[in-house]
Amino acid sequence: MSQRYQVWVLTHPQERQSIEDYLAEHPNPNLRFVFVNVPRWLDTWDPARDKRVSPLHYVLWQRAALHQASRLHKQISFDIVHHVSWGTVSEPPLLWRLPVPFVWGPVGGGQVTPAAFRKYLGSAARAKWMRDIRMRMIPFRPVLRKAARRSAVIFATNFETATILKQAGASDVKLFLDTGIREDFLLNEPPRRAPREPLKLLWVGRLLPRKCLPLAIEALAQLKDAPVRLLVAGKGEMRSQCEEMAAALGISNRIEFLGEVPYEGMPALYCSADAFIFTSIRDAFGSQVLEAMASGLPIIALNHQGVRAFVPDDAGIKVPVMAPRETVGMLAQAICTIARSVELRNRMGRAAWEFARTQAWPQRAQAMAHHYEEAIDQRRNPLRTAPTGVQDRRTELEPEGGPHGENENACKIFI
Repeated sequence: MSQRYQVWVLTHPQERQSIEDYLAEHPNPNLRFVFVNVPRWLDTWDPARDKRVSPLHYVLWQRAALHQASRLHKQISFDIVHHVSWGTVSEPPLLWRLPVPFVWGPVGGGQVTPAAFRKYLGSAARAKWMRDIRMRMIPFRPVLRKAARRSAVIFATNFETATILKQAGASDVKLFLDTGIREDFLLNEPPRRAPREPLKLLWVGRLLPRKCLPLAIEALAQLKDAPVRLLVAGKGEMRSQCEEMAAALGISNRIEFLGEVPYEGMPALYCSADAFIFTSIRDAFGSQVLEAMASGLPIIALNHQGVRAFVPDDAGIKVPVMAPRETVGMLAQAICTIARSVELRNRMGRAAWEFARTQAWPQRAQAMAHHYEEAIDQRRNPLRTAPTGVQDRRTELEPEGGPHGENENACKIFI
């Protein structure tokens, strides 16, 4: 964004040294960071000892950030303000109070666990059930309604969150992923994978209950004679339970638990696979899905939440979320279908790769710049008709016009 605009970023000093080291190596006169902390007498959270940010700290930090933002606006006169984190409807922002167009998102958090699948959550089921009840009430929360109604545009990561935002009074909600793909991760061309047996089916993620790896294990167990091998990359509390489950089902020899794979090793792992399976029962989207698509892998996933909103229908097989038994059966059928046809895998893999190209960071920045300019223009020309409803911007093209560069008259963005 700083290639086009003058950008001020308001953030916590937790990563200050890393940020300043980067700016020292990559000077950018259009990019400025302002660090805001909460006084220790109000909040004793120490990021050096505990990486988890408490909701109380975030509320206090938001108030401190609003105070600093108001002071800066009086000096600089921003053209637009954009709140990007936390990206959840559960913690609405306060920066809408500045007298400029306010952009919020990408924001998720509105997705809930399908009721029939709560048994997979184990001891966490009750807490997730309480969360689901809270999500049904959240559109009526005053602080959310104020933020939603004062937003020029809100970006949602799935239809479920978009619906909550509309119920809360948002006038313009657009679908926009909360993650992008690095250009060095994106292949120049999707590989044409040759026929081979066994088919390598890849699952990537933290081994947590809501990621629901057991669905993939149960589906594989139904394919008694299919030449399919499941590779599991990730660590977490459920590893031993999943290994025991595979042994009980008699398929331990068809599943390989790789543990945590370093990020720099992930591109090679994706390229070594033939297809990708994503079984999360509650996720805004899943960055690993986009990484798999960038590697030209066909996607097998549950047809809900972020996957339903963003994965193109021709880029894989999206399985309806019904009762667990039916869903597992359809996952097994999807794996079998993918395994039988290398041409189908290559065709779906190319469609997946084509979508991933639209989510490279330069393309996402260009699309966001277009939305900024729309919001600013709408504020300057209020009689123009504003969009309503949930707008689909999954493959937004770049806006017209070049970068502003170092220009005193460039649009001033506050993030």
